[in-house]
Order: sequence, then C-alpha cells, then structure tokens
Amino acid sequence: MPIKWKFFGLICVLQLLATAFFSITSFINLFQINAFYFLLQTIAFLLMTWLTMLALNILNNNYPDMQVAGRQKTIFNWLFLFNFLLIAFLFGLVISEYKNLKALTNLLDRSIFSLPFKWLLPFFAYAVILVFQFIILYGLYAIRVELYRNFISKQFEFEKKASQELINRATTPAEQKIPGSQKGN
Repeated sequence: MPIKWKFFGLICVLQLLATAFFSITSFINLFQINAFYFLLQTIAFLLMTWLTMLALNILNNNYPDMQVAGRQKTIFNWLFLFNFLLIAFLFGLVISEYKNLKALTNLLDRSIFSLPFKWLLPFFAYAVILVFQFIILYGLYAIRVELYRNFISKQFEFEKKASQELINRATTPAEQKIPGSQKGN
C-alpha cells in the first residue's frame, strides 16, 4: 500500500477517535444540559464517525482493485453527500468557538494567545477535525477513482489473458488436425 494511503488511514483513525469522543461528550451534554443543540451535535459527530469508519473499511477491504458496489456504494454516496453538511456544521463550530474566544479576550482585556490552553482547546480541536474532514472528503474521492481505475485495468488484463488462452487453444488443435500441415509431407 502506498504511503499516501497509509497516511490517509492514520488520519482516519485520528478522526475516528476525535469524532467518537465529541459524539460521546455531546450525548452526555444532551442529558446534563437538556438542549436540542446537543442532539444535533451528537448526530453530526456520529455521522462523521460513520463516514470515517466507511473510509477505513474501503481502504482495508477494497484496496487495491475491488470496486465499491452494492450497499457499500449506496452508503458511500449518501455519507459523501452528508459530508458537505457536516463540513458546514464544523465551520459553524469553529466560528462559534472563535467568537466565544474573542468575547472572552474583550472581557478579560487580553490577547487570544495569552488565554489558558484549556480555553483554546475546543477551537483547535474543531479546527483540526474540520481539516481532517476535508482530507477524508478528498481521500474518499481519490480512493474511489483509484479503485475504479485499478478494477478496470485488472478486468482488461484478465480479458487479454483469457482471449490469448482461447486463441492458443483454438489454433493448436486445429493445426494438428489439418492434413498436410506437418513438415516433411
């Protein structure tokens, strides 16, 4: 497996851990704070987790030349489309955290970089998840194209080998049956 797909797998694992953590914390906040927003946040992070698991599944089971087909293709298409909504959701989280930090810096009359790291952590975590989501979006597109190309080239190689074998079988016995085709007669 090329290094780019190993790197993609590593990003998927990190994204899986991050989105699973945030989906669990959002689910806990749903019951502690009892706000509808946390239900949406839980669903969004669960969809991101599912998309990441699908990416790892495709990478491990379909690479290098097995085409995405059937139910896996349907799930892939739907999650790929939902991914654009999830990216918009993540943009909203990043902007919201930035506005919260900006308000906090105005209230404390300090710069953003002088704030404690634990206050900056949600902003950086959402930003990293957003970047990883873009990488996963591009990676899923790229791996699907590569799988299709590899599948088609494998199919053509198989057809070439099969047709060559048929030609060899068809010409060899026919030459033996034709009288006078032997040398020396």
